[in-house]
Amino acid sequence: MQIIIDIILPIFAIIFCGYIAGRTGVVSVSGSKTLNSYVFYIALPALLFYAVANAPISQLTNWNFLFANLIGILSSFFLTILFMRIIFKKKSAVLSIYGMNASYGTTGYMGLPLLIAAFGNEAALPAALATLIHNIPVITTVIVTFEWVRAKENKNEKGLFYFLQDVIKPVLFHPITLSVLLGIVFSLFNITLPKSIDIFASFLSDAAGPTALFAIGLGLTNQKELLKWSSLVNREVNFLVFMKLVFQPVVTTFLVFFVFKLEPMWALTTILMSALPIGAGVFVFAQKFEKITQETSIGIVLSLLISVLTISVLFIYLIDLYSISKLIL
Repeated sequence: MQIIIDIILPIFAIIFCGYIAGRTGVVSVSGSKTLNSYVFYIALPALLFYAVANAPISQLTNWNFLFANLIGILSSFFLTILFMRIIFKKKSAVLSIYGMNASYGTTGYMGLPLLIAAFGNEAALPAALATLIHNIPVITTVIVTFEWVRAKENKNEKGLFYFLQDVIKPVLFHPITLSVLLGIVFSLFNITLPKSIDIFASFLSDAAGPTALFAIGLGLTNQKELLKWSSLVNREVNFLVFMKLVFQPVVTTFLVFFVFKLEPMWALTTILMSALPIGAGVFVFAQKFEKITQETSIGIVLSLLISVLTISVLFIYLIDLYSISKLIL
């Protein structure tokens, strides 16, 4: 219980503050877009760059960590696509948005702040790398799927070069991708950050977590209409929430305990990142491609509310396990 009060409660309290600020008009609800842009394009990339750039290159090639995260993500992604195709009779590129709902979590906006609040800078590197792993494969698959369908519909009039450009450019120039790749370059060549850049990145890094959490709460202000009874009993939404909050963490936990050997902090990060609610980034893609936007919105809000309980329970278990592991080692 003390763990919930000391660590979990402050995290969700910041989200609640954002919600109250929006409801009372202290902060304009329209300001959530500005806050999200600040986090997405400035603060979060600074945090990811800072964590990776200061890490030894040997820590960046933790293959067990990579595969434990990746297999958990892809298992949920592709099994959801299979179920949606067979059980719910869905077709075409929309399947990839369903898969994204079931596998893409709030790693940057919630996972990073939660882990760093609990464990400090020790958690920054694995959390940063997990964020990258949780973003690139899923985003790439969704973009490739839709661009492939679009190319078929247009009979590939633009040609292979433009098709690849449409796929590679959004992924490569994604703020998260750029920040981590730049950090890897600094780590690979053992480049010491100049003090001015170090302080600059450090200040922005400190602001990323609280701002992201506040923005989540502010964004919930106008979402109460999504939680009507008809929305809560939507079979598709409930299935997606189950896959994200139950199936993916279960598969990932099995991989961590029985398949891949990981150090305690890296194991804890892998499991916790897999259990996060559906990320707001899914709605961006649903809106971009004009597919299942309402279902995605409901899933994001519902999974966030349920995760208050599921993450609290999981965190208590992981903290105890982490403490025991540290004592053994």
